[in-house]
Order: sequence, then C-alpha cells, then structure tokens
Amino acid sequence: MQALRSHTQPAPGNHQVIEGFRPWQNFVNCNFPWLEMSASKTQDFRADVQLCNFDHRAVAVIRSDSCQVRRTGFGARRAEEGLLKVMWQQNGRTAVEQDGRETLLHTGDVTICDTARPYQLAMEDHAQLAILMLPYEAIPGWERLSQRVCAHTLNDRTTARAALAAVMALLDQPGDGAGNASPVFQAVQMMLSALLHCATAPDKLSAATTLDVAHQHVLAHIDDPELSPDELAGALHVSRRALYRLFEEHQLTPGRFIRRVRLDAVREALAAPDNEHRSILEIALDYGFTDSASFSRAFKATFGVSPSEWRHSLPGR
Repeated sequence: MQALRSHTQPAPGNHQVIEGFRPWQNFVNCNFPWLEMSASKTQDFRADVQLCNFDHRAVAVIRSDSCQVRRTGFGARRAEEGLLKVMWQQNGRTAVEQDGRETLLHTGDVTICDTARPYQLAMEDHAQLAILMLPYEAIPGWERLSQRVCAHTLNDRTTARAALAAVMALLDQPGDGAGNASPVFQAVQMMLSALLHCATAPDKLSAATTLDVAHQHVLAHIDDPELSPDELAGALHVSRRALYRLFEEHQLTPGRFIRRVRLDAVREALAAPDNEHRSILEIALDYGFTDSASFSRAFKATFGVSPSEWRHSLPGR
C-alpha cells in the first residue's frame, strides 16, 4: 500500500494547511477530541484551518476535502464537558444530524449542535465552515432550547451574519489569547441568544426565557448608570409596553429589576476577598450606582441590613 503523504505546512498566524488524512485526524483529535472521522479519499486529502482558543471558547474556520465527522454516544460520555457548536456555512454544503433531525446547510446558513449528545457532520468537497464553541452558560436558558434548535437551519440571517462578522474579527487576534475578546464574545452571545430564542418562539418569547435574556443584558451593561427600560426593551426585541406587561407578571417593574440585578452583584462583590480593601462606594460605582445615599437605602430595603453591616457580618471580617 502506498504510504500516505502527510505533513502540515507552516502558514502565517493561526492558519495551517494540512495535507493527508492521518495528519488531519491527529489535528482534530488534539483540538476537538472524541470525534470519529472518515473520508472518501485519504492520500490526497487537504484541509485549511484557522483556530483560536479563548479560555473555554474557540473559533475556527475549516475548509477541507469531503469528510464525515461523528460524535458517538461513547464519545459524548467521555468528553470533559458539553459545549455549544455554532456553525456558519461560508461555502459549499454540509449535512448536519442530531436528535433524529437532519439539515443541509448551504452558503449563508447557520445551525447549532450540542456536543454532549451524538451528532454528525458530512462536508462536501471544498466546503467551508466557521465554527464557534461556547460553554452552556453563554446562552441563558440553553437547557430549554437545546432539544428544539439543534440541527435546525436558523432563519434570521441578518442576526446570524452580524454574529459571524464579530466572530471572524476574533481570528485577527495575534496568536491564541483573550486580548480584547471579552466584549466581542458578550455581543456575539447576546445576538445568538436572541436568534435562538426567536427561532423557538417566533411570535412571543416565553416569560422565563425573556427574563433570562434580560438578566444577561443587565449584567453585560451593569456598569452603565444610564441603562434604562427602553434600552432593555430594544435588547429583547419587544415594545416598552410589552416589557412592562412581562415584569408585571412577576410583581416587578423594569427599573426595579435592573436595580435588583445591580444590588445582587454588589452584595457578591462585597464578599469577594479581592475587594476587601476597597470602599463600599467604590464597589457600588462599579455596578452602576451613582451616589452613596441612594445605594445604601436601596441595599437596606432589599436585604434588611446596611452594606457595611453586611460586609462586617461575613466570616473573617
């Protein structure tokens, strides 16, 4: 049998050109473990890949000859953790299967898989995929969405394109590392959250899901004292009136909801050892409060003790 031609060509930055199916298998096993792979040809197999890792998140662009990738039940059980695998088809076609569903991605389409369950991909020759790997907590309410969205082609191409543009910008980071990736990931996660929630309930988001998204939006902008109900309504893609109706069902107003998220965050920050030598007001300013008096009144009304009393009650203080 003719020996496989197998080597990896050096390329600029995080771009690699891999020749030979065996080196491609090795690359995938190192970077995306517990996957089974096959291909119709092996000796002349070629793949181009860009990959960046960002602390429990990864971005990749893969262009390859025809191949199949499977995560079996055994592989899913052996993997260290489940992740969301968001896939944008940039060129060609890819078949995606999970949970008994199959979708065929064409250029411009996007879908998602849950790596904690079996799935498989079949890429046609010269197909190109952009892939984003995220932890579950990146999408609020994922446990309610997972069985409903995986291996479905998502219809909101405008939001999908915007999220992809932000993801692709991360590949321009010099080498692997976080850099300024955190705000980009926050924006991408919010766009994907809206995309997935709307896909499962195109007419009206469930109240619980909407509150999850609202909570993430407030946390993402918690240092902005100007964060308002109008901005929150825009982030949730609902009218101001609909937003107030939603919070009325929970005996809240949007303003009180924003304040409670801020107060919970400050109370947690006051307990953090790293903040032990910082003043209470300094910490409160970090979370969008603008003066000591109003913050102290709100804190005591909510938790029954003043901020200083809460801090002094902590073990070791």
